[in-house]
Amino acid sequence: MTPYVIPASRVARVSEMMARPGAKAKASVTIARGLLDAADAVAGPDGRSALIEHAVRQYLRRLVRKARHERELALLDAHATRLNAAAARALADQAELPE
Repeated sequence: MTPYVIPASRVARVSEMMARPGAKAKASVTIARGLLDAADAVAGPDGRSALIEHAVRQYLRRLVRKARHERELALLDAHATRLNAAAARALADQAELPE
């Protein structure tokens, strides 16, 4: 399976689309028979559409969270030298407590 990635330029837009309530739309998907049977067995009274919608929403949230984490990590890495130097100065400025 292709590892899906949300490009940084689309993270905000995808989050916005997921949060928008909107009307339901019909979709036709092709899915493995066993997976469909399992979804039907688990879905309960809400039905398979609700289960699939929930699964897609959860998966997209995970992708958004991962994309944001990767962006924040890149920012930290880009500024690591400066941040580490500032932390070292702050530690050096601390007074030692008498025992």
